[in-house]
Amino acid sequence: MPRRLIYVDVNVLYYFFTAHPQFGEGSRELLKRHQGSLATSALSAWLLYVLIRREEVVDALRNIAVLLPLDAEILAKALRLEKPREFEDRIHLATMQSYGIDTILSNDSDFDNVGVVRIAPKPR
Repeated sequence: MPRRLIYVDVNVLYYFFTAHPQFGEGSRELLKRHQGSLATSALSAWLLYVLIRREEVVDALRNIAVLLPLDAEILAKALRLEKPREFEDRIHLATMQSYGIDTILSNDSDFDNVGVVRIAPKPR
């Protein structure tokens, strides 16, 4: 039976890679607990690079999660979604829907009430 994928949002990855003082440890625990089942959009790799400005983070991300492609179909689906509020989050949700993923590791409450289960990192 194929493994069930869990989507990981950029904020959890950012907290992990930057050892965020409040959410870094909780993010590390979530990533460890769901190791082998994690997926994220190629958009996340780009956003991490923009946020952190370290190319090696993008390579390290490939060892943490399956990188799902961002294509015109996903962008079109994201444009049709009304929620979440931000387009970036709608791209993540559209990616999840396209790959049948119903759970997200995220600290972003905008993923509440959009048809997915959100698991947030515990604060320190």
